[in-house]
Amino acid sequence: MSRLRTHYPLRATILEGRFFQLSENEILHSISLEYTSELTRLHSAYSIPEPDHPRPEISSPSFRIYGTEYDEVNRTLVGVLALRWIHFNDYESFVGCQPNSVKLRPQSFNWICNIYRKTIKSNEDLFTLITSTVINDLGKAPSLTTDYAKLTGTDINKVNHDMILYQVIHHPAVAETLVPSLTKVSSEHKHDLSLGIKLGAEFNFGQLAQAENVPACLSGLKTDLKNNPRAFEMRFMEQLLDIAGAAGHTDYTCARKLVEPIFDSYKNVYDVAIDIISGNLGLREGYDIILIRRVELLQRVGWKRAESLNIRDKEKRALMRLLCIGGAASIKTADLYYQTFTAVNLSRTVYEGLVEGLNVDGSLEQPAVQPTYLPAMCGLAIANTANGTTGEKMKALTALLTYLSRVLVIDKDSLSFKRLPEGVIVVERDLRQTIQPILESAAFKHKPDILTDAPMPRDQVAKMADGYEWSFTAISI
Repeated sequence: MSRLRTHYPLRATILEGRFFQLSENEILHSISLEYTSELTRLHSAYSIPEPDHPRPEISSPSFRIYGTEYDEVNRTLVGVLALRWIHFNDYESFVGCQPNSVKLRPQSFNWICNIYRKTIKSNEDLFTLITSTVINDLGKAPSLTTDYAKLTGTDINKVNHDMILYQVIHHPAVAETLVPSLTKVSSEHKHDLSLGIKLGAEFNFGQLAQAENVPACLSGLKTDLKNNPRAFEMRFMEQLLDIAGAAGHTDYTCARKLVEPIFDSYKNVYDVAIDIISGNLGLREGYDIILIRRVELLQRVGWKRAESLNIRDKEKRALMRLLCIGGAASIKTADLYYQTFTAVNLSRTVYEGLVEGLNVDGSLEQPAVQPTYLPAMCGLAIANTANGTTGEKMKALTALLTYLSRVLVIDKDSLSFKRLPEGVIVVERDLRQTIQPILESAAFKHKPDILTDAPMPRDQVAKMADGYEWSFTAISI
């Protein structure tokens, strides 16, 4: 192994077509040498822990390299190992630890393998994809924004991690200093990589899969990628690897998170995006397909209420979006959201606020709110009850939806709104920072209404209208 690593650096190994001849350990060590700076930054990147999930008996990727645990390094490297499983059509390794009830089906795995073969046509493509996978979450590392501010004098640490990376790589004077692996990507592939990162900064595939974002976030598909579907294919492949490694900080033996329901939602995103890029669908039309397919999934599992849902009815569309946000894939979960949303203990004011807020697309006249981490917060709220009864879960979800009705409001007369840069059409509000500790607390378990007094998240610019420039002087209020 040492001889191979010494004489065949990763890029050379890939360009000579030798990458998939390496063992897993050789791949991990080669990547650690090729991307030393990038992986070091990931040592301090944040992740949402899963304390109750037992770790496998074998050593994690980061432990094999560094002798210690780094969550985001593990997540990143499991994504790269997933690429190896895909290349070898190794279905058993890919799904090894997935629960049988939601295990990725063989035909779905084959679809992923076909996307890989369609996208990766050269060794340079492969190197670019691996580079994209390694740098994808660098924006989560505090050191990246700190070093960017030192070099440019601009503070960008109040925007989402995708936008942080986009700003870094689009600043020629600092990009190759802060992300040195970019110097090894060919100019043609760097262009595609940059387009994909720009798209990800305003349009997160996972957020569309869960209806967490809004239709305006999809506009980059019509503009930046209109004549470059290849950049989208590369970004989509990288995002599949990102999901495959998403549980890598707790289970690094397989692609634990890329289960059938998640794959199904991402395939929907792929279909919608391709149709928008080709001009066959508008932004709201494409977005609504995600909602419609969630209802169709629930119909297939036997949820009778699905038959009454209509995308053209604002109230029912709001419920359809909540079903996506909640990841409803069973009758029990769908009923929980339906019964909570229509229950008498959800006040009329809250109900109307939810219906209105969940139906805003995002425009100069009416900016939309993107409540990031809402799906995860829904899961935390429902899980943290005293006895796990349906009634307790409804109370917990009611408290969260009541809070959400406030979050979704853009008060045009407020000082914070007036201070936003001109051209804003989507405002991001990060729920993780304001309510995650509350939802995980013992107090919430017994009295969910404590969420009523929770502070509002900061406003962050998530999307600017075409023709308007990003401004970081007023990006967070």
